[in-house]
Amino acid sequence: MALALVVGVLPALVRGQASVISQVAGEKTATDKLYFGLKVGMSCGRLKGLDGVERRGGANFGLQATIALNDRLSLVPEVTFVSPKGVTGIPFFTTGDPGLDPYFADPARSALMLGYVDVPVQVRYRLGRFHFGAGGYVGFLMSAREKFRAERPEGEDLIFATDVAEDYRNMDFGLLLEASWTITRPRRGAGLVFHLRWQEGLADVLRMYSGPLDYVPPGPVRTSGIQVFLTFPFVR
Repeated sequence: MALALVVGVLPALVRGQASVISQVAGEKTATDKLYFGLKVGMSCGRLKGLDGVERRGGANFGLQATIALNDRLSLVPEVTFVSPKGVTGIPFFTTGDPGLDPYFADPARSALMLGYVDVPVQVRYRLGRFHFGAGGYVGFLMSAREKFRAERPEGEDLIFATDVAEDYRNMDFGLLLEASWTITRPRRGAGLVFHLRWQEGLADVLRMYSGPLDYVPPGPVRTSGIQVFLTFPFVR
């Protein structure tokens, strides 16, 4: 349903973005050798090395450029401004108030939310309307929060959130593999494209651990996830 909504509203949004970029960079923003595109989709990932937690999903958004190297190969740098990572079902430590702690004991209503700006770069091979790519990425941590939700017997909703950015490293990096399919009729080699991407982190993103002492991660904590998204090129 979310992707169907994106398909409906994306063309109008892209036309506005294309106009802005064309004013800045001129008509060369949409040529046979170079064009830009808007990326909108969903991510679902986990943190390897944390036991007993669940995957966490969220929306991703960014811009990408396609630089044709020849008829088949392209270099595709990208900036993903919104790249959510993290997990749900994390263990609870304390709020600092013993009277409130029992309300937040249920891990099913908890989440570790890591917000990154990712910069992926890949080499993409075209085979008709299908593309296959591989490369790497660097991620820059923008925020890190633990959030716990609870409901009191009186019906009052409680939220306890804490900033844990100091517990996580400022940078993540890893590898990516991608397969994509051009949905609409290509214009100048581009069109509305559906992407399926797998990203595997290689860095230990956890700097220190400040949670319950009976839940200390036994080893490195690395990001891993799948992205499903659409790109729409800025082509007049």
